[in-house]
Amino acid sequence: MSDVGERSARSSTRHRRLASPTEPMLTDYFAAPSDALAATVLHVETGPSTPTRGSGEPLFDTVALPSIDPFVALAVLAEVTFGLPYGEVTADPRHGQVVGGQDEGPFVVTVAAELADHLAAASPQQLAEAAREWARRVEHTGDAAALARSLEDLGELAWRAADVRHELYCWTRWPSG
Repeated sequence: MSDVGERSARSSTRHRRLASPTEPMLTDYFAAPSDALAATVLHVETGPSTPTRGSGEPLFDTVALPSIDPFVALAVLAEVTFGLPYGEVTADPRHGQVVGGQDEGPFVVTVAAELADHLAAASPQQLAEAAREWARRVEHTGDAAALARSLEDLGELAWRAADVRHELYCWTRWPSG
């Protein structure tokens, strides 16, 4: 099978699992300087927020956003918050590009730079308004206020990442995965 065919087949498997999950997925968004370094988080069962030996600090600057998938939900976020057309966001080669992992998880994917830049520049008020609209459009277990706090955390993570020229990634797994 060609590289393109393999990527398409793997992406299809992930998207089928997203469409009918049996348990809410775990998603941690984090900043890293490169794809290769971001992929190293796959060697740690509990993801990028795992405390390091000695300091107890997390492996990566991380924001936990359970059940906010890096494929569909983030594209909807880009659409409702920044007016970026859903189709353009999902067509970006860095949107949800797999940098490592297994079909059933865990896996690490990229967050498109344009979306990360917009998140870094967004005001808390803009993110709160987006949370209300996003909560209406995407199944989410929390209320709009909790989602607004989560989006603010993601925006702050994007800002910190941009400040040190890191990119955003998402580590994802299912509780049974």
